[in-house]
Amino acid sequence: MARSSDSTDVDPRALRSRRLLHDAMRDLLARTPLADIGVAELCRAAGVHRTTFYGHYDSVGDLAADVYASIIDEASSVVPAHDAPLPEISNDYLRATVAVLDAVAAERDAIRALLDSSVSLNFRQRMRTHFLKRATDAIDVIRARGVDLPRDAAVGAAVIAGGTVSAIELWAQIDSDDAETFAERIRANMPAWWP
Repeated sequence: MARSSDSTDVDPRALRSRRLLHDAMRDLLARTPLADIGVAELCRAAGVHRTTFYGHYDSVGDLAADVYASIIDEASSVVPAHDAPLPEISNDYLRATVAVLDAVAAERDAIRALLDSSVSLNFRQRMRTHFLKRATDAIDVIRARGVDLPRDAAVGAAVIAGGTVSAIELWAQIDSDDAETFAERIRANMPAWWP
């Protein structure tokens, strides 16, 4: 399991090492299948020692999951104003969905390789955890607007998060670049109670 995502370490050296490892992973995955990337090759490409690698990650797969989950986390960042009208909040989340789909499309080959690898469970869990938090936050914001939502927000958030992760997996497997249309398809297939 990736240690960097659990760490609150802000040591500039640790941050630099993780950035070098992330950059090297993205570069190597652009030309090498994930299964063929070893720790030694990755450390050479990043210019870090194996000890540094293992101080942050347990395996190359954990690093790959962290890299691509981080890309999705950054793309999906949305913080709607609590006083914004519901249609504006809904559009904020739609724009974030488009940004996620664009990020996945830009890294489609690497994400496909990751989803098809033996470490895909870690990547899926990272995405599910991320979108579960986003969905829980969205439900709280929407409920504050007076919208009648299901009482069991935990199950509602799980449905939204699970569906979002599955839709992202589907998007990664198709060869379309029309993120806006696909985002609208996701929104159209949300539960009826979702605004």
